[in-house]
Amino acid sequence: WIILWSPGPAPIPDDAWERLAGGERCLAQAIYFEARGEPLEGRMAVAQVVLNRVADPRWPDDICAVVFQNEDRRHRCQFSFACDGRSDRPREDLAWSSALKLARTVTAGHLRDLTGQATHYHALGVKPFWASTFTPTVTIGHHRFYRAGS
Repeated sequence: WIILWSPGPAPIPDDAWERLAGGERCLAQAIYFEARGEPLEGRMAVAQVVLNRVADPRWPDDICAVVFQNEDRRHRCQFSFACDGRSDRPREDLAWSSALKLARTVTAGHLRDLTGQATHYHALGVKPFWASTFTPTVTIGHHRFYRAGS
């Protein structure tokens, strides 16, 4: 017999959630909430923006600090999921498992920058005020990526 279906990963128990390494968990949350419906390249690009910010002196040098910067300012944070007033706990187990696996790969240094050193991005359906002040680098999936300078 061929197994055609297998259940997805089990939901993450509360104690396991708390034990996840901080940077991996925060990066996985950014991937999950910002890009879970995107192709792999789009999810990788969102993760790379976080890492590009960590490497840039204009942002904190910690993944969680970058992802949750200004989380206490409703709708004025760096990543919209962090300050939208909704839970930051993933609900789709398969998408979360994929985001966590990608976050582990990225934090291990196994990622090529597809974004052209982007530190910003936005969904194609919006026009943020800041977009004209940055250089567009690439469009991947439903997001356009930018870097500072020319």
